[in-house]
Amino acid sequence: MSRLRMLAAPCLAAVLALASPARATTTRPVTVAELTRASDDVIVGTVRRSSSRWEGGFIVTDHEVEVVGALKGRLPARATVLVRVAGGVVGRIAQAIPGAPSLDDGRTYVLFLAGGISSARYLAHMTAAVVPVSADAAGHAVAGVPSSLVMAPASASPAGHAPAPVELDAVTRAVRSVAP
Repeated sequence: MSRLRMLAAPCLAAVLALASPARATTTRPVTVAELTRASDDVIVGTVRRSSSRWEGGFIVTDHEVEVVGALKGRLPARATVLVRVAGGVVGRIAQAIPGAPSLDDGRTYVLFLAGGISSARYLAHMTAAVVPVSADAAGHAVAGVPSSLVMAPASASPAGHAPAPVELDAVTRAVRSVAP
């Protein structure tokens, strides 16, 4: 091995060790109709409490969600559903999945849910299944539709632009027009 290569190898190793890992999540945008069909339940719910724990070598966070209303499925109002999301914080260790949504205690969301193990349910899509709900200046319920969720094929936002909030009723109508 040449002397130049012997000196270059440790330098290259040091540069690679100091470089931060690339973080990217690529998902295909999905329409409300597609996501509704892929979901067992679509609910409007408020996160009451969250707790993170180790499951195997990964951290998961269980969110206890009180159902405000069901847009698809049979969950009654005031029922509680456990929504499990990858990532979280246990002690001093945090584990995040780039692009994965997080749910805040006390916040209301439209959640597209599918499958699960025992009482735990999962999100039906990595980035589009969580739609935050808030009130606009006039007090109307609005949904902050993520850019990965397309309300209708013609309403796609230009790349890199977040869509404007839409009335919660519009999301409700879109889900119910597909749901059985």
